[in-house]
Amino acid sequence: MEKIRTELKIAEERYKVLFDNIPGATAIYRGADMEIFMANEAMIGFWAKDASVIGKTLAEAVPELEGQPFIDLLKNVFYSGETYSAKEAAAKIFVNGELRTFYYDFTYRALKDLDGNIEGVIHSATDVTELALAKQRLGEADDRLNFSLQSASIGTWNFDLQNSYMVLDGLGKKFFGVEEEETPVFEYTLRNVHPDDLREVYNAFLNTLLSESESSCDIRFRVVCPDENARWLHCTGKSLYHPVKTVQQFAGIVRDITKEIAGIEEQQKLQHQKDNFLSIASHELKTPVTSIKAYAQLLERMFKKEGDTQKADMLARLTGQVNRLTILLEDLLDVSKISNDKLSFKRDYHSFNDIVTDNIRDADCQESGHHLEMHLSFMGNIYCDRMRISQVISNLISNAVKYSPERDNILITTAQRGTDVVFSVQDFGIGISKENIGRVFDQFYRVSTAESYSYQGMGLGLFISAEIIRQEGGRIWAESEENAGSTFCFSLPLVNNIR
Repeated sequence: MEKIRTELKIAEERYKVLFDNIPGATAIYRGADMEIFMANEAMIGFWAKDASVIGKTLAEAVPELEGQPFIDLLKNVFYSGETYSAKEAAAKIFVNGELRTFYYDFTYRALKDLDGNIEGVIHSATDVTELALAKQRLGEADDRLNFSLQSASIGTWNFDLQNSYMVLDGLGKKFFGVEEEETPVFEYTLRNVHPDDLREVYNAFLNTLLSESESSCDIRFRVVCPDENARWLHCTGKSLYHPVKTVQQFAGIVRDITKEIAGIEEQQKLQHQKDNFLSIASHELKTPVTSIKAYAQLLERMFKKEGDTQKADMLARLTGQVNRLTILLEDLLDVSKISNDKLSFKRDYHSFNDIVTDNIRDADCQESGHHLEMHLSFMGNIYCDRMRISQVISNLISNAVKYSPERDNILITTAQRGTDVVFSVQDFGIGISKENIGRVFDQFYRVSTAESYSYQGMGLGLFISAEIIRQEGGRIWAESEENAGSTFCFSLPLVNNIR
């Protein structure tokens, strides 16, 4: 008998050693009160307790479980004999005096004796707290994303590659005119796409899907649902590939851009009407303005011949104002041509130095009182429209004179830099602030300083100049400091232009 007891004790100790080394958290409870008969270190660690819990009831050992479902579940297993399992179950445990929530996958199984009677419950568990929290964060992120998409009226789609389904969210189904309960195949999803756009949409999706590497689609098209007006949709998506060049996912978003398209079309219509008005008005005004100038010059000569210098001087001033009006009309015509992409150029080879000096002589004749200091180091030819480049140079010089009334010196330079010729006009006048320097070439823009409002002009000259230089293949820019003057420059390419 003593030998049997010894062998049983040895067997029990071996069993405990094996039990303690089970990889997962495990505990055995005896009786309906759930007395902790065994618990390995992993399970005791889950409870944030020590080995003193052995022999106590689970309610005594882990009192914070009172009011949580676990003890009742254990008792149900004990009385019914039916196994119970749960995934990511939340349990609140005191750790260092703080009640914290953990998540476990666990199983309760009835423990039976040799006669089949239930004598306890065996409990195995795995801590999945990090996984559960990660899923929660992912879910929260999805909720925020869905809220943002819904707020922005953006629908989502996902291409089910195995079944060729277009899986759409609620807004996506609404945009494509798909019934809420449907998960349609790709071709059926496109049934409401406008016939004129269908081939382009179909090809955009398939080309992205069949590409051998990650690629994206970006397409705008019309959808005509029954009993509805046509709506414009903007659909974007991307295909993601495995390293073995098989598609992993093809998904994207869709937006209703009907109002945006309508707004753009309305703006284009208004812009077209404005351009037509400017073009017609400018043409119609040129004829009477030319006649006024001719009559003024004729009368000026007549009064000079009669010796009436006062009247002749008044008519000379009238001619000057007519010239200003003529320049304004030409600017308005050029703006209209730029808007309609009809700005014409007659290019040939010209001496750049001659173009510059001709404009400087014209500026000197205006008797502005400014001294135009020249440093013209480039003497080559350029291939350009002489009249258009003269227009730019004249505008830059006249602006320098206009915006430096308190200074009498203006510096004009030309130089070759690499494969470009660079022209610059530097004044020492009111200058331009840093926040405004980037806008000086915008249409109708004028620098908004108290001083600038006293200067005449509509803000068209630099806009036209920038477009001329762009179409000549060059670049135009400005450098300035407020109250310290400005330097306006443009460059033109010389490659294959010099001969």
